[in-house]
Amino acid sequence: MNFKERVPFGKTGLMMSRIGLASGFGVPTAAIEKAFYEYGINYLYLSMLKRGQMVRAIRNLAPKHRDELRIVLAKPTFGGFFLQSFVERWLKKLKIEQADLVVLQAQRKPLNQKLVDRIHRLRDSGKVRFVGMSSHERPLFGKIARGEVKAPVDFFQIRYNAVHTGAEQDIFPHLPQENRPGIVIFTATCWGKLLNPKLMPAGERPLAPTDCYRFVLSHPDVNVCVTGPSTATQMEENLKALDSGPLDEEAMNCVRRIGKHIYSIDSKPPLLAR
Repeated sequence: MNFKERVPFGKTGLMMSRIGLASGFGVPTAAIEKAFYEYGINYLYLSMLKRGQMVRAIRNLAPKHRDELRIVLAKPTFGGFFLQSFVERWLKKLKIEQADLVVLQAQRKPLNQKLVDRIHRLRDSGKVRFVGMSSHERPLFGKIARGEVKAPVDFFQIRYNAVHTGAEQDIFPHLPQENRPGIVIFTATCWGKLLNPKLMPAGERPLAPTDCYRFVLSHPDVNVCVTGPSTATQMEENLKALDSGPLDEEAMNCVRRIGKHIYSIDSKPPLLAR
């Protein structure tokens, strides 16, 4: 498994870098452009915070590289109200005609018919190629994967890390072999808990960011893992995971041991993430 190679993103057929960059913590424009040119990072995620640097990077890159970029918009669901106008507003700001992906954020229950209709209209408009959903509710994804709940989504954005491994039971085994949704992972570091010396088992050193991303990307059902650095230095540190490749058995066991310990003492997400 070579993390440097782009992979097919489920049934969409789009080719994605294994790590995606999110705007939420203000990664600088120049760093984003460097990630594209030097590391091949093409998954650019406009999250709900600090979008300015990412907007500038997309404006700079898109004129020559639009076919290669995968531009992702995050939309708080709110029942899907203003979905079309939200997308149109951001396309205008980015100076592009179409977004590759839109993520419906914080979805806690099955999609109602009004939201389903809005998703279909959005796709039919040609303003968006594919629509997915993000949630902390793992059972909901499992039901969709098994066909128990209908949802016209093309990809899942899932919480998965060494602390929260429930997707290995609740979601991944149930993904269909055909028309498989793309899988994007967030919170690889468990909101920094896996990097915190105070939360380590006795005698263990905290993990490096690369360990966290390698853990996630080592799972064969994962397509993309999103990182949200705030500086160029943090970004380059995180992207070292691409060079390192999958964890070996000893390292995997170590990461799982630390994750299990943290889960036993501090498994809750930050208040704003709930």
